[in-house]
Amino acid sequence: MSLVARIGVTAGSFELEVELAASEGELVALLGPNGSGKTTALRALAGLVALDRGRIELGGTVIDDASTGVFVSPEHRRVGVVFQDYALFATMIALDNVAFGLRARGVRRGEARRRAGELLERLGVAAHADRTPRELSGGQAQRVALARALAIDPAMLLLDEPLAALDVATRAEVRRDLRAQLDGCAGVRILVTHDPVDAYVLADRVVVLEAGRVVQSGALADLAAHPRSAYVAELVGVNLLRGRVEAGRLALDTGVSLVVADDGARGATLATVHPRAVSLHRARPEGSPRNVWTTTVAGIDRIGDRARVALGDPIPLTAEITMGSLVDLGLAPGDAVWVSVKATEVSTYPA
Repeated sequence: MSLVARIGVTAGSFELEVELAASEGELVALLGPNGSGKTTALRALAGLVALDRGRIELGGTVIDDASTGVFVSPEHRRVGVVFQDYALFATMIALDNVAFGLRARGVRRGEARRRAGELLERLGVAAHADRTPRELSGGQAQRVALARALAIDPAMLLLDEPLAALDVATRAEVRRDLRAQLDGCAGVRILVTHDPVDAYVLADRVVVLEAGRVVQSGALADLAAHPRSAYVAELVGVNLLRGRVEAGRLALDTGVSLVVADDGARGATLATVHPRAVSLHRARPEGSPRNVWTTTVAGIDRIGDRARVALGDPIPLTAEITMGSLVDLGLAPGDAVWVSVKATEVSTYPA
């Protein structure tokens, strides 16, 4: 079972143009900011939005083709969906929610309820089979919604922000459980999320969408090593710079330059600098750093025992320092500060 999709959808002034492929047993995460087109892509795969352009083929069967007019309605696609709000039927108990898809496909009531009970048992919520959705916790409702999606033995399972409705304390536990539950599912799995932790824990591969386009794809570790957009860089927590390397210097688009250690880089180049590699000083630093300049503090965010300090022009970077260093430096927004970055801490790669 595999998925090959070219998804073209126009909604007002927004245009989604996405190519997506996934193989049997693979879990692909669609990651991106709000408004990037993630949910629209998922709804197109489910048949809830028809393609304006493109083609979707699942397991060798065309289920949507804008050029030929082929369109398989949602109820006739072997696709299970876990919606962000779970969309459980409020008046049905959990057992009947799970059995609903089977009943809609003509399975007798007794058999449908038997299979539903087995799924609830497998997902650890059989004890809540006779409860309505409002009597379930967020984690229990998520498991019931997953059981309902799995009941029809889907060739493709779609999960739309399945952890977004959970509180922070519950999310980590349910995320771990969900990984184990999904490992036992055959077919293609597509996860929509804006949370990189979800993608890291659950996905085999990540596809990043911005403004309706794919900007990068691959394992999250690969994206972290070589981000190709400001959004991806922020997502993985590094500074991203863009410019050209000539004679050992990275000339930035802003007109300033940094010394780099990688003599192999040439031409149009992207570079990352980890926030912890950005050193801050009240006076011009002594020692070996080859990149030293002055700037102002644009803002300070305190996160646990560390502080992230946003810096202004000429090279807008984020530095990460300990709270002790922040106190010792006595920094506040608007303050002048010296910055140093070692050439060996500027990682370059082709743009």
